[in-house]
Amino acid sequence: ATVYGIVKQSQGFIFADSNPGDGATFDMYFPLAQAPSPAAAPATPSRPHCGHETILLVEDQTAVRMLLTQALSDYGYTLIEASSGQEALRLVAAAKTPIHILLTDVVMPQMTGPALAERLRQQWPSLRVLFMSGYAEGSVLPTFLAEPGTGFIQKPFLPTELAQKLRELLDSAK
Repeated sequence: ATVYGIVKQSQGFIFADSNPGDGATFDMYFPLAQAPSPAAAPATPSRPHCGHETILLVEDQTAVRMLLTQALSDYGYTLIEASSGQEALRLVAAAKTPIHILLTDVVMPQMTGPALAERLRQQWPSLRVLFMSGYAEGSVLPTFLAEPGTGFIQKPFLPTELAQKLRELLDSAK
């Protein structure tokens, strides 16, 4: 389903061919794209301002969660990690420190990121939320992103891009 979504978002096509006992073959076709000119290459982003706030990180994939925790800790943030929405709710209830922003995957088993954000905002209406997903933002969060203090970052992303997006959302609260 993920591959199909990526192919469709890219205006491509995917064809599957399968015969019993022979496995399956998938052919993907994408529109032809021109290479960017050397002058259009993006400059190396500067290191965004570091933070000191507490982030509630909710990501069901362990490797991704560990990578994000390390990267954001390097930027000075304090992290509370959860692998599911239910675990996040338990951790928040026991937290001794205020949570400044929720960083959550959109698509997770049992409780989605938007459902978790809605539950947390019932208790803290001004909670900042940054959604992350491998799906395009328009296909997964059309109405939720209209709320103030809410942002979206497309996976995959660089740690500097994530830190910059978090900083923008956190600073918008001031």
